Amino acid sequence: MSASEFEIIQRYFAESGLDFSRQGVELGIGDDAALLTLHQDSNLAISMDVLVEHVHFPEGADPDLIANRALAVNLSDLAAMAAQPLCFTLGLVLAERDEKWLEHFSKGLLALAKKFNCPLVGGDTTKCSPESANTSISIQVHGICSKNKASLRSGANPGDKIYVSGKLGDGAIALLSLDLQSHLPDSFQLQNSELPESCKQYFSDAYYRPQPRIALALAIRELITSSIDISDGLLGDLGHITSASNCGAKLILAELPVSESARCCVSEDNQVKAALFGGDDYELCFTVPPVHCAEVEKIASGLGEELSCIGEIVGGNQISCFDHSGSERVFENHSYQHF
Repeated sequence: MSASEFEIIQRYFAESGLDFSRQGVELGIGDDAALLTLHQDSNLAISMDVLVEHVHFPEGADPDLIANRALAVNLSDLAAMAAQPLCFTLGLVLAERDEKWLEHFSKGLLALAKKFNCPLVGGDTTKCSPESANTSISIQVHGICSKNKASLRSGANPGDKIYVSGKLGDGAIALLSLDLQSHLPDSFQLQNSELPESCKQYFSDAYYRPQPRIALALAIRELITSSIDISDGLLGDLGHITSASNCGAKLILAELPVSESARCCVSEDNQVKAALFGGDDYELCFTVPPVHCAEVEKIASGLGEELSCIGEIVGGNQISCFDHSGSERVFENHSYQHF
């Protein structure tokens, strides 16, 4: 390890407070590996996402916002599994050592890490090649879930109701608001080029500060049959549930939860496309047997979480969408593809 790499880790990721103590973490930053304590009745849930400059965030974006987003999208994977966050590791590839950038990036990580009691326990930093000077952020999160209590994609049954948390489509619309490129067709545009400042701030928060639904997931995990977080678009991610569960789904488009800012800034048709295909919402999509729906809704209400029942699991292997008149609508698939 070079002196400069050690100094970066020590100053910005150890002395910053990110390696705060937590039960279950015996040894964090400073050795060749972290040491974690696990119990016989628990599983370790592990997930990792990579964020790359110009792909997942623009050049010049606020480093504390980038950091918040990078950790939040990983914590959302733990929420999908109903796992309690334990700790995380960080891989950071930089074009240069920028003290101010590192300081703000570290602070952005710390705020969210503290909120979810999820300290940094190790990682690596390196310099990228001159030919590819894009910043790259790799975060791996570790969480704990009780044995046989993880929420999987494979448990949905015909008759289960389909729920989502929060609002859908804001992540995709945020790309337009932030002048970033969307994978949706050219017809996916803002209604007006000049957005109200309140909408600009709303979409910035939606993109850079998604809210991992950890508390909700842990509270309802024994009442639901399957779960996934919405990162690549509702239809694509719900499709992972139906495929793993060998079933189909019926969606009611009028029940899709859309924010007031979305209604203000894009057409009704584009609101639906953003919700179905946009991704970057990091809300939960899960299935609930009818007998447990009232209890799940009550729990969510007590936590201050918004839930929407948007459809039902059915037999077969297709996902069908129906409008307010009961007519089926067929869409060309525009779910996000990583390659």
